[in-house]
Amino acid sequence: MPLSRLGADLRRFLIAAGALSSAISTQSLAQDAPTSEPTLLEPIYISTPLRRESPLVRSTSSVTVIDEAEIKKSAAPDLPSLLRSYPGVSVSTNGGMGSIASVSVRGTKTSQTLILVNGVRIASATSGGASIFNIPLDSVERIEIAKGAHSAQYGSDAIGGVINIITKQGGGCGDDRKVCGSATIGVMNPWGGYASGNVRGKADGLTYSAGASIIGTQGYDFTTPDAPWGIHEPGDNGFLQGSANMSIARDFDWGRIYSDALVARGRTRYDNAFPLDNQQYTTTFTGKIGTRIDHSEDWSSMVELYSGIDNQRNFRKDQPGDSRFDTSRYGVFASTEKSFDTGGVKNVVTGGVESYREKVDSTVDYDVNARTVSSVFGQYSAEYEALRIDSGIRYDDNSQFGGVTTYNIGASYEITPDLTLRSSYATGYRAPTFNDLYYPSFPGFPPASNPNLKPEKSRSWEAGLNWRMGVDTTVDVAFYQTMLTDAITLDQNFTPVNVGRAKITGFEAELSHRFSDEWSGKVSLDLRRPIDRDTGKYLVNTDRFKATAEVTYSPTEQLDLTARVLYGASRYIYDFTHERLPDYVTADFTALYAIDANSRLKIAVENIFNEQYQTSLGYRAPGRSFDLSFTRTF
Repeated sequence: MPLSRLGADLRRFLIAAGALSSAISTQSLAQDAPTSEPTLLEPIYISTPLRRESPLVRSTSSVTVIDEAEIKKSAAPDLPSLLRSYPGVSVSTNGGMGSIASVSVRGTKTSQTLILVNGVRIASATSGGASIFNIPLDSVERIEIAKGAHSAQYGSDAIGGVINIITKQGGGCGDDRKVCGSATIGVMNPWGGYASGNVRGKADGLTYSAGASIIGTQGYDFTTPDAPWGIHEPGDNGFLQGSANMSIARDFDWGRIYSDALVARGRTRYDNAFPLDNQQYTTTFTGKIGTRIDHSEDWSSMVELYSGIDNQRNFRKDQPGDSRFDTSRYGVFASTEKSFDTGGVKNVVTGGVESYREKVDSTVDYDVNARTVSSVFGQYSAEYEALRIDSGIRYDDNSQFGGVTTYNIGASYEITPDLTLRSSYATGYRAPTFNDLYYPSFPGFPPASNPNLKPEKSRSWEAGLNWRMGVDTTVDVAFYQTMLTDAITLDQNFTPVNVGRAKITGFEAELSHRFSDEWSGKVSLDLRRPIDRDTGKYLVNTDRFKATAEVTYSPTEQLDLTARVLYGASRYIYDFTHERLPDYVTADFTALYAIDANSRLKIAVENIFNEQYQTSLGYRAPGRSFDLSFTRTF
């Protein structure tokens, strides 16, 4: 990519971001000093990455939380579009809504990032990727992105990080009502529409939530005429999806019983050079039921039974035959947690076991189609005055290749109540997929799989700080490095082997500031150097530099306006040619207007300047799109 193009695109981002910054600064200077008292925010608690509730501000690793308010003000129509603007997260899509989307954290591969829904893994056991495009935004309450290796808590795949998608939970309505809810209808362009509804409540120790949604779009032609392997088929690639989610919990004197579930089924049309299929049904299901037993005020235990399903059926209309790749996963998780004080030190000790069974049902004949993973783990946390330490160790026994031990240790130190330093070191691993190990070869061709593969392994560290510079300004920065060994790559015969080594060094920064009661802004930088240590070349399909700038203007209590600019630098796409996709700059706009206390209108424009770009070679990213919706609460 010529430097002139890089400079031109970067200048476009800086001009757009500068315009937003100038608008903010000019307006904020014109404002009188706020006369109202500053709002003290309630502390945020997260369940990721320790698998237990802990305060975000004292986390020993970098964690990003995307709450429901942030989702509402985003112009993103789906989950991949939402995630792509956050530091540390890379997204590649094979088109628009409903297309295959690869999501990864801190320069690792998609299969090296663990995707969870309510703590349950959802990835396919054959491809290693999660059907994240099939998780509807209307079902999501918040998202927790824990960056860095967390295999000591979660086992396989958590090398780059963990993305935990938490669906809408039950609870109070914020007033005396025992039941409340909302309903949304909307239209969008490319032509389509959607409808969703949710009900939640709380009464006599019982909390519950239930929701459903349907969305359909005619889409657009995802591929370019010169797409590789001749896959281009003229015509729009549409998407239709229905989903439902639920959550229910009951508190007792002795503890709690809880359950949640999400099911989504989508149909996508895509382009394919092969005559057998160009449409896909994708079914995603996660569910769990659990109980927490409070033995005393400082000792509790929990047991969860869970299941995850990822089913994919590919076919071509009016043509016989299909191909299926179905993954089912069933597991049990049990832990006990004890807190105690010793000499001014607050201690938390956690121990537990986990076991799950993965099974593949496919039209492809795998030599082995099931495996069992059994694990034992322990964690210890200590807090003494300004110092907090988190540590953990886990042993996984995989029926295919044996055992793996991973561990982590991290510390955070509160220099002042507003400035916290953090650092951590962790190891991680990824188990080979069924495709890696057992995919059958075509007659006369070299092996397409390798049953002797070992798990990929990693070592990573990070150092960062969170600084609240007054009640209106927050800065968060992190430096990190990940070293990969035994990485699975393809040899000269396109057979997977354990020979790859990689080194990913990166820097992330985010600054948010409230200039006045009306104006606030946020900027972020994501810079990384992902290098193949064997060739010295950049790793493919990952961001090397990304920057975002966002401004929100709320002139009245009824109106919120948000604009966001994103700059994505060029990324490499092929190991053998080291070809790069061009840089790009996109801008989004959202307006939220409260018609009355119970009615809200949303107007969103994504990619407002209709930037033509690609995140996967030969696949058009969405151009300018519009979204108009109406929400009524009751």
